[in-house]
Formats: sequence, structure tokens, C-alpha cells
Amino acid sequence: LMLLDKDKMKAFNRDPSMCWECQCCVKICPQQAMDVRGYADFIPLGASCTPLRGSEDIMWTVKFRDGSLKRFKFPIRTTEEGSADPLGGFETQDDLSSQNLATEPASLGRRCSHNIE
Repeated sequence: LMLLDKDKMKAFNRDPSMCWECQCCVKICPQQAMDVRGYADFIPLGASCTPLRGSEDIMWTVKFRDGSLKRFKFPIRTTEEGSADPLGGFETQDDLSSQNLATEPASLGRRCSHNIE
């Protein structure tokens, strides 16, 4: 989905119609290799924004049409890195032929009365 503009040395979306505007690709990029066209819901028309991700927070630098800059810093985690339990404390099953999801039926709060094959 992303390509490199070798003149600018910045990434761009080759098919904007496939973009969900979620900014995930921009936020995860450790090298600030993407500039983002801002959307009116968070920056004014003509501005660009570049994130700088740290281990604790992300700082967005917004460059306005008049050249002025503003920086906004937000935390990116509510738990320590590596401390989240992906199964939520529920047991998982190893039966790959089952139609249950990984922690079902335990995470449903009840026992499954029938087994779908």
C-alpha cells in the first residue's frame, strides 16, 4: 500500500481510496518517513503533520500553511510495555478444527452447551 518517493525520501499511499485515515502507518514509523495530509477533523486545510514516537508517548508536529509549528504530546500506553495479557486471563484451546474463538467458551461467561463441528 505504501511506496517511497525517492525524490522526497518520504513514503506515500499509492492508492488513497484504500486508506482508512487511521494514521497507524504514520504512528508506527520510527524514522518520521511519512508526511500526512491533515484532515479537517484534527488540523486545518493545507497543514501537514509528522509524528515522533517514543516508548511512552507520541508527539505530533503540525506545520501550518504560514510556516508556524505546533507540537502536541500524548501518551500511547496505559500499561507497561510487555505487561498486557492477550488472553485476558482466560484459558485457550488448542483445537484448530473448532469454530470457537481462542478463549471461547470461557470468555463468554458460560459453558457451551453444544459443540459445532
